[in-house]
Amino acid sequence: MADTDITPPNVSLPSKGGFWKSLGMMILSTTISLALTLAVAAFMNAKHRDKDRRLSAMMVMSNIESFARTLDTRSERMAPSDSLAAWLLNTPLEELELMPENELSDLISQATNVATLNHDHSAENVFSNNIETWKNVGNVQFIDLVGSCFSAINGVEEQFNEWVKGVSEAKHDVNINPNDYEGNSIPMKCMHSDKVRTALAAIHNRRCWLQYAAATLRYYNQKNMKAIGISEQEVIDYTVSREFEDDNGSTPPNGLDYYTDPYSIDNLTTLRHLNTRIEELKAEKQ
Repeated sequence: MADTDITPPNVSLPSKGGFWKSLGMMILSTTISLALTLAVAAFMNAKHRDKDRRLSAMMVMSNIESFARTLDTRSERMAPSDSLAAWLLNTPLEELELMPENELSDLISQATNVATLNHDHSAENVFSNNIETWKNVGNVQFIDLVGSCFSAINGVEEQFNEWVKGVSEAKHDVNINPNDYEGNSIPMKCMHSDKVRTALAAIHNRRCWLQYAAATLRYYNQKNMKAIGISEQEVIDYTVSREFEDDNGSTPPNGLDYYTDPYSIDNLTTLRHLNTRIEELKAEKQ
């Protein structure tokens, strides 16, 4: 019987060395493809982390700037209270006694009507939850500065609210212990109260202090921006508000630069109608 040749015509079988070479090339190709895939994925993940970290930093610094603007606004809104407090303190008690009780009571209420401060803690929570992320990139300076800013924010809010509470308590004490104070009416007894008068006198300094605190927060927030590599304009644009003056000084704001002399009664031009009212009451009394 003749041998059967099953080898296909014109087809040569690969040699043993060629097989292993082809297998090696296939493994190498697969390895390179997998490595590239992992590299691209790692690059994209790093890019997303950088983007998330940048957004978190923007939120944090914007929150600090927003609180500084809140302090500016609060100081500005306290201007009428400042003026009324100065007028009440500088008008002799015997002249204030000539005013009808309801008029004097309204003036005292307007002068002492100051709301407490309350800020959003969400950005502070974002910062706290991302501290490890910033530590991993070695940005310890940013962590320290932001932590100091939030500590200052909480301190300012706490101190201001304690003062507001003290003003309310001083008036409340007059209401529940009227016999402890001189005066022919509750509002006059308030004006005889040392605590109420001290609270009224403090309004001006509190306004100055708020402005100083806002400027100091901005000073250190600019250092935050430099540490994290985000420009001031980006933070301003993010908060969708007007620009604030850039402080390029090498030292933080001096608190004394923000405190001015209390109003003089002669300079209270917007309250001259009250002086006129006193003169009318004097004339009626005679």
